[in-house]
Amino acid sequence: MSSSNNFTVLRDEQKKLVFEKLKNKKGIAYYRKGSYSDEIIWQDRKFLFPSPLKKIQAGMWVFRSVLNDVKNYVIDKKIIAKKQLPVNYWNDKNKKYRGKVTATDLDHAYWRIAYIEGIIKPKTYENGLQIKDKSIRLAALANLSSSKEYQIIIDGVLTDKTKVFKYNQVYHKVYNNIRYTCYEHMNILAEMLADDFICYKTDCIYYKDTPKNRDLVQVYLDSVNMEWKQLIEPDKAEMKKEDIETN
Repeated sequence: MSSSNNFTVLRDEQKKLVFEKLKNKKGIAYYRKGSYSDEIIWQDRKFLFPSPLKKIQAGMWVFRSVLNDVKNYVIDKKIIAKKQLPVNYWNDKNKKYRGKVTATDLDHAYWRIAYIEGIIKPKTYENGLQIKDKSIRLAALANLSSSKEYQIIIDGVLTDKTKVFKYNQVYHKVYNNIRYTCYEHMNILAEMLADDFICYKTDCIYYKDTPKNRDLVQVYLDSVNMEWKQLIEPDKAEMKKEDIETN
């Protein structure tokens, strides 16, 4: 059984009831304690017990929605893995640059790319933006590519033995393609900026601050339908694209 299959969500307090039912039951089950939820796999069924924290409980729906959307996305598709690119990259020529620097930061980059590429549906995308803790959105996407280690329950007894469930290979490609699409944008911008490029870190690109460079980066990101904010100075407020356009 893959650890990315569908699941049943139960309340945290119901976990004890499931463990009680497992007592004296012959066979194998699995248990995992996670950051956002605990999991029990029993008879090819997965049960999730979300953290009692309200902000986590309110966002747990997104894990199921992402899985369902991706399942529909890959139907009748041959997913080709994109070229692997670095998550961070520096221009060695500018490592000692001490002039004026600015940066353009992508808003919810992975989530936006998943939507633009048709991997998640518009409803999932829009509702996901309402989740206050963005780490939950990121976790829902990363879940596509996560191997998970479970403790083995033997005949109802939780043991110290463990088993690793590998990620779904196709979903793994989908998630990595989201990441590498982001880094592709960063690399394209780096080439466009040429000697004025300083570095990029995941979804934020740093470069020598000139009106021409800002316009170049912003126009490109608009052309690929990405949302962004301009970082003016490290100690000053960030300016949204909408604010720039109205000034």
